[in-house]
Amino acid sequence: MSVICISCMYQLVQTSKRLGQRLDVATLDYAEVAMAAMDHGGVRHLHGYGFIGSYIVNIFLMITQLGFCCIYFIFMADNIQQIYQHYYEHVPSIDYFILMLFIPVVLLCFIRNFDELAPLSVIAIILTIAGITIIYEYLISVIVKGNRGDSKLVADDLLNGYPYFFGSAIFAFEGIGVVLPLEIQMKKPEDFSLVLITGMGLVTLLYISMGFLGYLALGDTLENTITLDLPEEPFYMVVKLMLVGAIFVTYAVQFYVPAYILWPFFRKYIPDRFELAGNFAFRAALVLLTMLLAISIPELANFITLVGAFSSTGLAIIFPPMIEELERCQDGYRTGRQLLRLGKNLAVFIFGLVGMVMGTYVAIKQIVTDMQK
Repeated sequence: MSVICISCMYQLVQTSKRLGQRLDVATLDYAEVAMAAMDHGGVRHLHGYGFIGSYIVNIFLMITQLGFCCIYFIFMADNIQQIYQHYYEHVPSIDYFILMLFIPVVLLCFIRNFDELAPLSVIAIILTIAGITIIYEYLISVIVKGNRGDSKLVADDLLNGYPYFFGSAIFAFEGIGVVLPLEIQMKKPEDFSLVLITGMGLVTLLYISMGFLGYLALGDTLENTITLDLPEEPFYMVVKLMLVGAIFVTYAVQFYVPAYILWPFFRKYIPDRFELAGNFAFRAALVLLTMLLAISIPELANFITLVGAFSSTGLAIIFPPMIEELERCQDGYRTGRQLLRLGKNLAVFIFGLVGMVMGTYVAIKQIVTDMQK
């Protein structure tokens, strides 16, 4: 999964470069690449309809980013609820903890300038690194002491398990929306390929090692999020709060993209004298939407799989090979290299489409099952 995602990221970057050179444009974002590939690619029947590709990419970006925000609500509420139940006998449902977070999150999202979030983002990164380091230390100590949980290498329900894994894995690796902006900001864009491979390789190592150590240490009792498996001791409760704080700030960072895309559609209906109040109301309504979705699907794993299988798969796996073929099909398929590229892109596209359909189906089925309990 990691290799496929990294390959598609690199593919999108190269397609963006070729289209930029052809159109004499310095930079293109994801939606603009999709538009340019349709308007100037080899399929003439699509010329003039590039705006549709742009809309589709932006819709998937918004769904993904807002999905992240919903998941952050659930993550924060889960950890706060666990800390609360350590000190109090009567514990409210997860819904109340999600509601409790609404006002603080709205106030944070009232920050309209992305640069003003930079200092908070630095703090969030520091808290995340510290929290992950402590979690690694805990898992290794459990393994060394021999207090390992019971586990089995092969799951019972592979038919549902693999699509569920697919959605979760794509959710974890999906970062293609920030690839082009990151390359644009680099002083030496020609070094981006090395940075991409190194960075994603490190991320892959972290995911594999955390999952392996977590399952080896805790076995089948492992919770949906590793923080819920930490001991109910003051030190580890502080760790949970550190990660809750980091995710709290990250919510605003993820929120910026859908707010930036959607606001112009609403702005034209608001008089100039109410522009600031209208923007605040718009942001509060968008946060309210993510909160209500989080309350409706409070199971973290189900939401991760649904977002990953549906929207993240489209952005990370399905769209990049489609866009490349739209841009390059005008060169024909006369050489073995061109046919090999077409075969590879078709294979990746089919893999992504099957994963999207099956992963989305399994996630929705599990959500419905949980609601009926």
